[in-house]
Amino acid sequence: MVANRRAQIGRRLGALALALLAVSPVHAAVERPHALAFKLGYHVYPTSSYFSDFSQPNEIGGTSEFRGQSLEVLDYTHQWTPRWGVNVSLLNGYFRKYTPLENFQQSILTWYATVTPVYTIWGAKRPESWLVYAGAGVGRYGLVLRFDSRTDSEEIASYTLGYHTLIGAEYLLSEQVGFLIEEKYARARVRFGKEAAKTQIDLGGHNVLVGVRFHF
Repeated sequence: MVANRRAQIGRRLGALALALLAVSPVHAAVERPHALAFKLGYHVYPTSSYFSDFSQPNEIGGTSEFRGQSLEVLDYTHQWTPRWGVNVSLLNGYFRKYTPLENFQQSILTWYATVTPVYTIWGAKRPESWLVYAGAGVGRYGLVLRFDSRTDSEEIASYTLGYHTLIGAEYLLSEQVGFLIEEKYARARVRFGKEAAKTQIDLGGHNVLVGVRFHF
């Protein structure tokens, strides 16, 4: 029931974003409507039952914290009008947690694919100036858990639909190149395991990113 409600919320947010783009006024054509960005970040995930269940010494896990570096390997933006744009991004975050047990290691790979309508709040698209923008959208959030011991390895994969908001600022060094900083907040709870004993990891939380964007 809860999962169906979240899916409905995600679909409604996506429909609202597309409707806003459709009814936004038409302006003069944007001179450089396409942009590609590369970003590095640090992601702080919410507290999840999976980690709190295994946070005691001498138990699997050894810590309740879930945070680490993130990498946005593909980020494309189409500037629909001078104010409105659509962003499509693919993010990877990697978190490795060593356990106190001898010859045992747990690794977690997280990934997200998102679509975000973006609105320019303030600024102008010209060299040596700042732009401030914000957006909200939906995405597919997934993870792969890997357990390695001396004699065996096992992987568990799962994904869910989530939603997010972002706010960012970009300094345009020239017409082609800009430097940016963004903060994204998301909610996306992934469940896995047997139906009677589902385990949950929240892949949302705060993700702060810095990077470079190329306009063409």
